[in-house]
Amino acid sequence: MPPIEALLRELAPQVLGLLVNRYGGFDTCEDAVQEALLAAAVQWPTEGVPDNPKGWLITVAARRRTELWRNESARRRREDTAAALAPPDPEPIPAVDDTLTLLLLCCHPALSTASKVALTLRAVGGLTTAEIARALLVPVSTVGQRISRAKQQIKASGAQ
Repeated sequence: MPPIEALLRELAPQVLGLLVNRYGGFDTCEDAVQEALLAAAVQWPTEGVPDNPKGWLITVAARRRTELWRNESARRRREDTAAALAPPDPEPIPAVDDTLTLLLLCCHPALSTASKVALTLRAVGGLTTAEIARALLVPVSTVGQRISRAKQQIKASGAQ
């Protein structure tokens, strides 16, 4: 094992322990120490080992940790700002489909078939009374009366 590699292996746990003790955040400190070790492995063979290799690693790792922390803080602020600008989540879909409830109400057993059809087309289908009359080939007043009577029958039956 080359002497620089042996030195880095010896100093890495000491530097990591010091940074974790000083700053907390094991994962961020570990990333910073790894980057300091990488920088040392690249620079030291060409520029020589510094007089205080442990101090050099601590300084580089601490600076890198500060940079990582600032980047994370800035990212968090941007995300918070974006979240504040984002539209709110849509309301959750209810467990019971209200349209299905309405459809079943329009098909109440107390109603005649003609009344069920007219009321369903009006309430669920969203058609106007005139459109329903044209589709069923009956006068508009007849469809209006069927819908009105159907509503009264549903109310009288106690259904809600």
